[in-house]
Amino acid sequence: MAATGDEHAASEILRGISRHLNCLNEDNKATRKRALESIKQQTVNKGLPKGVLQEVFSSLLKPLLKCLSDPMEKCRETTIATITEFIRCVPKPEESLPYLMPCLAQRFGDKEILEPSEELRLRLYCAAAIHSGFLFLISVSCSQSLSTVTHQHSRVRVSAIEATGAVIQHGSGKNLDDVVSHLAQRLFDDSPQVLLSLLSVF
Repeated sequence: MAATGDEHAASEILRGISRHLNCLNEDNKATRKRALESIKQQTVNKGLPKGVLQEVFSSLLKPLLKCLSDPMEKCRETTIATITEFIRCVPKPEESLPYLMPCLAQRFGDKEILEPSEELRLRLYCAAAIHSGFLFLISVSCSQSLSTVTHQHSRVRVSAIEATGAVIQHGSGKNLDDVVSHLAQRLFDDSPQVLLSLLSVF
């Protein structure tokens, strides 16, 4: 009976955001950005029951994954934040793996990395490390994170440190020796934000 209630509540939410879903295909980038923000507000930011969120996520995953290819970085950023929150909140995040993993492999494959923003790549690596079903990405995530820990922009260094911390926290610990020396070098960083992110990792 609870499952039926969740399905009914989810269908109401999906009906309420159907206009926003249609706007994801608009040519106007501001319209797409507003639509993604509205979808996030009316789903993961609303404090819905986990079962309802699971149903909503199942319906939204494919349209959200398409938005990872949006030409506007802010749209991709909002999409990553929304998917990450769904993965954190739903009771069965592993159900998204058959759709999520091929998409991540395409965007971050060895031959050609399609995501141009280093910061967004790190956020997705971090999201991928949240659930144990993503463990095969751990070694790739670590190497990608460490390669940007010395980036010229402090914001990217902070994201790299946070992503590395998430990977280590949710991994087996095998990469710890490789990581410590890289992170220790950042103890002399000029940026207070970088130093604070290091404290959160250690």
